[in-house]
Amino acid sequence: MFDRPTLYFRRKDNGAAVYRIASGEHARLDMMQIAVLKQNGEVKPSGKQTPTEGELTEIAAWYDARKAGQKTRDAALVDQLVGDMNAVAQWVQANASDEQIAQNAQPILMAMHDLRTTLVRRMAGRG
Repeated sequence: MFDRPTLYFRRKDNGAAVYRIASGEHARLDMMQIAVLKQNGEVKPSGKQTPTEGELTEIAAWYDARKAGQKTRDAALVDQLVGDMNAVAQWVQANASDEQIAQNAQPILMAMHDLRTTLVRRMAGRG
């Protein structure tokens, strides 16, 4: 049917949990957590399980691919944000009622101010 991976990575905000995949009884897949991969690339063994050299190589390759993919996701996120901001501007100009504007203006303006302040600081080299 398909090639079964030797490792499974459960992605988390701060890295990933790494599981070793093994075949159990009745062709059942068993997953045993062998490590935690931190956001900085550090691998911490889980319990008494220690990743093999081959597994550490596979973990490092997965981490590198994930890191490279993050750049693509970040670019797509920025593109999506610009599109969303344009859509909101059009909605405000053409379709929003006075009540909707009153209800939504403050959180939108605060988010825009936060983004603007952060961009200006970064562009000025202050953080």
